[in-house]
Amino acid sequence: MGITDPADMKVGEFFVQNGIITAKQLDDALLLQNDNPERLIGEILVTQGVMTKEDLIMAMEMFLMLTESQPKHVDEWLDQDEIDMLIEKMKNKDNRK
Repeated sequence: MGITDPADMKVGEFFVQNGIITAKQLDDALLLQNDNPERLIGEILVTQGVMTKEDLIMAMEMFLMLTESQPKHVDEWLDQDEIDMLIEKMKNKDNRK
């Protein structure tokens, strides 16, 4: 896989490219997602034990900072404190510009 522009990158691709998960782990999670399209890739990775929820939050923070993306539905399974933490970190990043 070649280098993808971070702004166009999907979360799973970002995780692989940055060494957070392996390509095989992503492929396995994507197979499960094909059968359960309503489930998010991060949720599947946590359920599989590939990542902890804390690892996912840190990886998502990195994804948001580097890609300046706003992934849809990230709040569907994170609790409110985790959502607030991500939003606060994004605001702090914006204030530093």
